[in-house]
Amino acid sequence: MDLINIAKEVLLVEAKSLENASKKVNKDISKAINLIINISGKLIVSGVGKSGLVAAKISATLSSTGTSSFFSTSNRSYAW
Repeated sequence: MDLINIAKEVLLVEAKSLENASKKVNKDISKAINLIINISGKLIVSGVGKSGLVAAKISATLSSTGTSSFFSTSNRSYAW
C-alpha cells in the first residue's frame, strides 16, 4: 500500500471539492453572516444524527468566538 500516493490523492480530491464549493459562494453568504453577527438573542443550531454532531461543533465554535448559541436536536425542538 503506497500511503504517500493515497494521501496525495485524498488531498487532490478535497482540493477539487473546495474549488467547486468556492464557485457556489454568492451574496447570500454575506446575508447569512450579517444575520448571525447582528442577532440579538441566541442562535439555535440543530440537527439529528451525523448532522447533529456537526451542528453541535458549529454551536460550540460560535459560542467560543462570542456568538451566543446553543445546540438542540430537531427532535427536542418539535412543538406538540
